Amino acid sequence: MTFLGGGFGRKAFTDYTAEAVFISKAVKAPVKVTWTREDDMTQGPFRPGAMYKLQAGLKGSRIQSYAMKMAAQNMDLQDSPRFDKKAFNPNTIEGLCEPYMLAFRHNSFSDIPTVSPIPVMWWRSVYASTNGFAYESFMDECAIAAGKDPLDFRKSHLPNERHQAVLDKLAEISNWKSRGKNSGWGIAITECFGSITGEAVKVGKAPEGGLRVEKVFAVMDCGWYVNPDIIRAQVEGSIYMAYGAATTHETTFADGKAVEDNFNSYNLPRIGDVGEIVVHIMENEEKPGGVGEPALPPFAPAMCNAIFDLTGKRIRKLPFNMQAL
Repeated sequence: MTFLGGGFGRKAFTDYTAEAVFISKAVKAPVKVTWTREDDMTQGPFRPGAMYKLQAGLKGSRIQSYAMKMAAQNMDLQDSPRFDKKAFNPNTIEGLCEPYMLAFRHNSFSDIPTVSPIPVMWWRSVYASTNGFAYESFMDECAIAAGKDPLDFRKSHLPNERHQAVLDKLAEISNWKSRGKNSGWGIAITECFGSITGEAVKVGKAPEGGLRVEKVFAVMDCGWYVNPDIIRAQVEGSIYMAYGAATTHETTFADGKAVEDNFNSYNLPRIGDVGEIVVHIMENEEKPGGVGEPALPPFAPAMCNAIFDLTGKRIRKLPFNMQAL
């Protein structure tokens, strides 16, 4: 097996290793198997698609009741052919900030396990990547319905010192309270892998038409850490990867096979697609958390909340075309 670094979990599987073993046994000689890019991109596994239904009951400016239902393939099913396909998926709350569970007096989280022949498994930040988009987009809708500032609305539902500090710092570095009216601003905060990340995104009209991301502010609370440069690099990489998943790349299927089989059809974002990224790392003595994945989930909802702020159009399906807005 090769080293796992840089494979985002894909190298943890043994399918390509098993292929080499079977061929070697058949020819009774050492072999080296190399997959082409087309082999790699059509074999998967893929991130599972997901759909969400969210409901909330508001009393004044407070959420009193909250319900979420997720329909998606359960990644645990891939581990065992004897897995109970009707078993509840406990990952429905991955990405949701833990203090929300205390703030929502009455809550319900459920899932509909879907079944598909398409093999699925982890993608950077796992379920939080799709959960976060649903949770934080909906939180913005609740704030608008309550007539409250989206950042203040979140603060009022996060009775925890660490989450409050992240949002306060995000407001400070982005000048949230004095943001202009000619651009769209969105915010989101998620929690996964032991770390909390808040992001604010500014979008504006692109010269060539459509919209573009002009600036991103990210606040990472990963507890005790060693190398801040590594953290900043991971946050920036997560933001670009999240932007790509939200706007430029997707895998479609025809006749049981992945259509996009190389980078001429599977479009990746370019470095100029996202404006300046400002990263702030919180200083505290909390237990260390992850940094490779937690900055990805809040970006898409923050960007889409910014698009709503600018255009009044709510994005409910990913990916979408920024140039078509």
